[in-house]
Amino acid sequence: MKVRDMEQLKMSLKLYKDSLGDERLKVREDKRLPAEVGQIRVFFWSPNEYVLIFHVEDDGLVHAVPLTEWVSLTTCSLRVHVRNYTWAPLPFVVYLRKEVLEEESYPLALVRPETIQKVLRAVDRSPTWSAWRPVREFLNIVWKRWEELTLGSLFHTHDLREKGEG
Repeated sequence: MKVRDMEQLKMSLKLYKDSLGDERLKVREDKRLPAEVGQIRVFFWSPNEYVLIFHVEDDGLVHAVPLTEWVSLTTCSLRVHVRNYTWAPLPFVVYLRKEVLEEESYPLALVRPETIQKVLRAVDRSPTWSAWRPVREFLNIVWKRWEELTLGSLFHTHDLREKGEG
């Protein structure tokens, strides 16, 4: 990697870190739309985060791949282009309760099943670690943003199943 490229990665990471905030806006109840397989949804966090839904379980657990606009900072080389957006998948999967997803995100686009398969293949083949510190740090920060929501969603779903409500 060239020094110039490493400097660009460091600058991108700095910009991302500078934009981080605790704000998590909710979608007005009358504007909420149901989660569907193939949706790319935006979470109104600071900065915005995105997911591609690839499976919705009957009991409301949604499986999704996080997508990022910070394409140079992920280990996935695939790019997803929709309208004026370009995203790259992150090399992990998140699990979200349908209720939370619909409350905190809004659909931007619906992609074809072939696109979902390409994204899932890219995620499977992409390393979750990078020798480049800015990439490694970015992946860690973004995972931390999703970790609590993912773990909470998995535990809640497990509790529902234990009670026979799932």
